[in-house]
Amino acid sequence: HNSGAKTMVPFLNPFTGTSSSASSSSSSSRSSVLALLGTRILVGLYSLNPIRLFFLVIVGIFLMQRTLSSIQRHKVWTLAPIANIDRDCPQPSYPTLESAKTKRPKEKICLTTLTDEKDKAFATRLVGWRNFDGLLKLTWDNKQNYAKKHGYFLFDESDQLDKSRPPSWSKIRAVNRLLNEENCTWVYWLDADTVIMNSEKRIEAFLPSVPSLDLLLSVDDGGGYNAGAWLVHNTPWARQFLQEWWDMRSFVKVPGLAKSGDNDALKYKLQNEFGDEETFNEHILAPPRCTFNSYVKFIAPSMYAAVAQTIKEQDFYMAEAYYHRGDFVAHVAGVDNKVETLKMLLKAAK
Repeated sequence: HNSGAKTMVPFLNPFTGTSSSASSSSSSSRSSVLALLGTRILVGLYSLNPIRLFFLVIVGIFLMQRTLSSIQRHKVWTLAPIANIDRDCPQPSYPTLESAKTKRPKEKICLTTLTDEKDKAFATRLVGWRNFDGLLKLTWDNKQNYAKKHGYFLFDESDQLDKSRPPSWSKIRAVNRLLNEENCTWVYWLDADTVIMNSEKRIEAFLPSVPSLDLLLSVDDGGGYNAGAWLVHNTPWARQFLQEWWDMRSFVKVPGLAKSGDNDALKYKLQNEFGDEETFNEHILAPPRCTFNSYVKFIAPSMYAAVAQTIKEQDFYMAEAYYHRGDFVAHVAGVDNKVETLKMLLKAAK
């Protein structure tokens, strides 16, 4: 036996059961078969009538889109460990109705939401990425119980739906109606995928007592503002702002896409018309997101143990934007499996 000599051991191909020497000789034949098959497919497609070929491509794209959408809607998530960690959201840096010493007439505070479940546009039914069906019913009692507890008014404004646009745009019409017809002093818009997590918190605790302030927004990722939860004062300035936002038709996306365009329109309007801090602060407040619109962090169940062990190293730990136990409202934004994720939050709501 020569210890210095290397013995070549054939590698068994797990897919074919043949050794590397045998598979190497057959790999060229397999490549030839695949090449021939590909050539035949291309020749077949080339020989098709252009109209039939176009139809096949469209059908293929549609089936792929529906498959990917279905996968996303059924993806399994679990709440990140921060959902069980207490965190005190910073107090407002401005005078609030709750802290005001001077007595004022009781404000009529209205909460509202809507969905397109009952009157969905055809394009949304056909190719919609996200499904909001059942969400309003699922979260309604949570919002209704909160409104009754504090003497607020809750409105389902699904009748305000404009089917020529993605449903997210109709929030502007809904809020405008409440300002003009229901005489609400303040209107708190809440997307259907939001949950009141801490019913002890009152809206007056973050509403400004300064009459000239008209709009409360929460900062979004990338320097924008999130249109999923916001509050507006019943003033001429606010009503004009809403009308101008609605009139930004160039931002309206095709119904059924993941993005509606209303957030982009809001960001553009604020950056271009309220670019300097003085003009912005004259009418608008942007308190920490945890004040009334905490973003919920979900992770894959398989990652939970590892994330829990390194929780203090995570960028979302104690971050003001992310939901922690004790925050007022949790918003399931950017997640397609809405029903199951909302059920998790409803179980934890107090």
